[in-house]
Amino acid sequence: MPQPTSKSAPAKSVLATRRKFSTTLFERTVQSIIHGSDTHPAIEKEGIGKSQFYLELSRRPELAHKFKDAQMQRDKVRNAKRIEEAERELARRAINGWEEPVFDVKGNHCGNKRKYSDACLIFMLKSLKPEVFADKPQALVQNNVNISAKNEKEILADWRQKLGAAPEKPDADGS
Repeated sequence: MPQPTSKSAPAKSVLATRRKFSTTLFERTVQSIIHGSDTHPAIEKEGIGKSQFYLELSRRPELAHKFKDAQMQRDKVRNAKRIEEAERELARRAINGWEEPVFDVKGNHCGNKRKYSDACLIFMLKSLKPEVFADKPQALVQNNVNISAKNEKEILADWRQKLGAAPEKPDADGS
């Protein structure tokens, strides 16, 4: 039977030790975010607690702005690639289409039919030539007019007269 060895304490990882917040750790966190890291892993990588990190940001607005800018810069880079891929797929569906199998009554494959996406084509045209194909803005005008009961009677009488549903009012001189 092997002799029990004394257990050595495992080495503490960076994540196990919480560091005090410092500007240097903050700068390294921001650089990690700019280079594509997700926010919470970047914070934890530096050994800062998330609650401590966000508490410091709430106390120091200049750091909060820098942190938000880093996230925006990272997301811009991430989204640029996704947008390009989405635009390529949009064009493929609208212009090239895709093949769908066609089956006869008995279920036998008898060929393929090319399908296209009208919706994708519409979106492409709207983005490529918005002056022609973009939705036209519509303005909603709202008037809040308060009419008293006295004014309402006068207005209705005036309209009835204009529409020929009421006799004409006599002139002020009585003619």
